[in-house]
Amino acid sequence: MDSINYYLRIKKKDIYIVCPFFEAFDGMAAIRTPKPETGEYATLKLMVSPDFQADFEKVLECLSRRLSFEQLARDPQAQ
Repeated sequence: MDSINYYLRIKKKDIYIVCPFFEAFDGMAAIRTPKPETGEYATLKLMVSPDFQADFEKVLECLSRRLSFEQLARDPQAQ
């Protein structure tokens, strides 16, 4: 498995916090906006290296204390 995909629904004004937050952890995740949307919210796709999955979950939990977002889905193989 090359990566584990996570999808977050987040306010566009908060994207500037999320991207550098994960980019600070070299090699942990790549971030994309698969379908740029109009309106207040965006969906981010985070492609996480399986080697970093546990660390990613911890970082995601920490991030959830700083701002509001909704985790939409995750790859079913990632258990």
